[in-house]
Amino acid sequence: MTTRMKSKADATSAIGDRLLTLREAAEVLRLSTRTVREYVKRGEISGKIIGKQWRFRRADLDAFFENAPSNWDFVGKNSHGD
Repeated sequence: MTTRMKSKADATSAIGDRLLTLREAAEVLRLSTRTVREYVKRGEISGKIIGKQWRFRRADLDAFFENAPSNWDFVGKNSHGD
């Protein structure tokens, strides 16, 4: 295998099979795209903007899911937290 071919193979394995769009990431997590964007903003999900569009690695989504508390207690914007 040539150096060029090896480098390309290493890059592919580092990224994974393919990158997911924002919509695909939301579908994987069964969340809205707006919620996924909020988690990215808070640094809870890793994602990158490539070509003006969000891209996500499946491994990062899996890590987010695995590290999430089993029983999140969210207080919505309109809730008083009572």
